[in-house]
Amino acid sequence: MTLDELKIRLKIPLNDTSQDAYLQVALEDAISFVKRYCRDDFVDGLPGDVKQAVAKLVKAFQEDGRVASQSLGDMEKSFFEGGTMNEVERLLKPYARKVRFV
Repeated sequence: MTLDELKIRLKIPLNDTSQDAYLQVALEDAISFVKRYCRDDFVDGLPGDVKQAVAKLVKAFQEDGRVASQSLGDMEKSFFEGGTMNEVERLLKPYARKVRFV
């Protein structure tokens, strides 16, 4: 997954480079997490839903997890604890390999 693809998924204009250094580090961290979680190096590339999970992780890194809800005029946004991670786990579940002890 490239930085440009991440920016598209996060709806950040490609010509906006103000966050590129942070986004690149966050992207690397999220991919590392996904590889460990799934116990898979994805040598053939990340499938689309895994890329979606990576983007959600990066977005979660950017948000303040302590906010329960926020409103701006007519718009209101609510968060619930673990919501992003629940969605990430749902997306990654088909790829997660279980450890077997023999």
